[in-house]
Amino acid sequence: MEAQGVPPNIVTFNTLMSIHVQQGRVEDALRVYADVQGRGLVPTAATYSTVMSAYKKAGDASAAIQLFALLRERYRNGELVGSRGDPEQELVKLEKLTVRACYLSMRRSLVGGKNPVGEALKVLLDMDEAGVRPERSDYERLVWACTRDEHYAIGKELYQRIRDGGDEISLSVCNHLIWLMGKAKKWWAALEIYEDLLDKGPKPNNLSHELIMSHFNVLLDAAKRRGIWRWGVRLLDKMQEKGLKPGGKEWNAVLLACSRASETSAAVDVFKKMVERGLKPDVVSYGALLSALEKGRLYDEALRVWEHMRRLGIEPNLYAYTILASIYIGKGDHAMADAVLHDMLSKRIAPTVVTFNAIISACARSGSGGNAFEWFHRMKMKGIEPNEITYQVLIEALVQDGKPRLAYEMYMKACGQGLQLPAKSYDTVLEACRAYGSVVDVATLGPRPSKGVEVEPIRIENSFSRFSQFKDVHGSSHRFAGVGMYGFYGYRMAR
Repeated sequence: MEAQGVPPNIVTFNTLMSIHVQQGRVEDALRVYADVQGRGLVPTAATYSTVMSAYKKAGDASAAIQLFALLRERYRNGELVGSRGDPEQELVKLEKLTVRACYLSMRRSLVGGKNPVGEALKVLLDMDEAGVRPERSDYERLVWACTRDEHYAIGKELYQRIRDGGDEISLSVCNHLIWLMGKAKKWWAALEIYEDLLDKGPKPNNLSHELIMSHFNVLLDAAKRRGIWRWGVRLLDKMQEKGLKPGGKEWNAVLLACSRASETSAAVDVFKKMVERGLKPDVVSYGALLSALEKGRLYDEALRVWEHMRRLGIEPNLYAYTILASIYIGKGDHAMADAVLHDMLSKRIAPTVVTFNAIISACARSGSGGNAFEWFHRMKMKGIEPNEITYQVLIEALVQDGKPRLAYEMYMKACGQGLQLPAKSYDTVLEACRAYGSVVDVATLGPRPSKGVEVEPIRIENSFSRFSQFKDVHGSSHRFAGVGMYGFYGYRMAR
């Protein structure tokens, strides 16, 4: 054109820039824009829109924000010329284009950025500084791009911006954020969002309830595994405070936490609360209660609970039978423990290594090493291979019963089978041999095991299941004093 003496005008340059943008040649489009400025041509609204589109294509949020800030300043000073339309309306359109460019930039960062949260937050702060105002829908679209664990921070920031803006918020977006917070293990942040739904709206739906219940279950499972029963009780209370109704699974988790922590009285009180709220205890509930009573050596109370469970028609499982056998061992009634095993077999429930470990452990607590050794042999005769825990509790039982030589032999046998016993077993055998003056070569014990092979104590309660404090929950130091167990927790047993 110029060679033929026809100078290009702004429309020509706008068209050329638009072609470059459509073909993905962003740098070429920006060079044309620089040429426009160099020639002293007056850009139009179409020029700026095309440049914004180029920045959007390039994901350059910073450049888009800077351009918008410059144009807004020119508009305020009356210097924005070249537009045939309403300059104010043109500025509104440019702001929307700027927001769109920023959205795409943040989305790209969240999907594949090296520092997704930091990059996205920087764009948000740059927008704040420049006075670029996204709408609620812009924030919500960005929330949906938050799917990874590390995105929880930007998700929480976007949620707070929507709430602070006073606008309504989509329930589906809130549910997505509740899910995201749980995925990132920020359960209390998820609960805050759920509380906002209750207080500010929109009203939570079934998905909201399911999501928050799943988060509570994660926390309750953690309480169960670690035996943090007080925490579990507080979680149950918090759920009810927020209108959520804990089911049997949730109550059982707290019962198992009490059992794991050997908190007998707490387990009884939680069982009482469960019944008072109209829930029907199952074999998991009764098993956890039996385990807690067995650990508290309240054997007679435990047997009455067992009898009541059977009267209700609840069929015991493997681990309930295991606890019952331990209860009889604790009472010194080995014949009844043997009868329990026969009853199990008649119900086609085969005893496992966990069953015999519990029995041998009960023998150790009773100071009956001879009986523990007998049960060990019966275990072998049934074809059940002992594990590290078996030998650990057997060695303790034998040493307590004054049989250091036999304890030494069991330790060497376990090592010969390739089992790694904890340092505690090594120390027990070594100290017993020295104390009793046993004629054994302690050097054959080998080096003391490292702490890394410590064996987890026997925990049979975990296998049952396939924030304010209850005021009347007592500690384990509380005994059942002058009242029977059923009178104590106010649950009348049906006959």
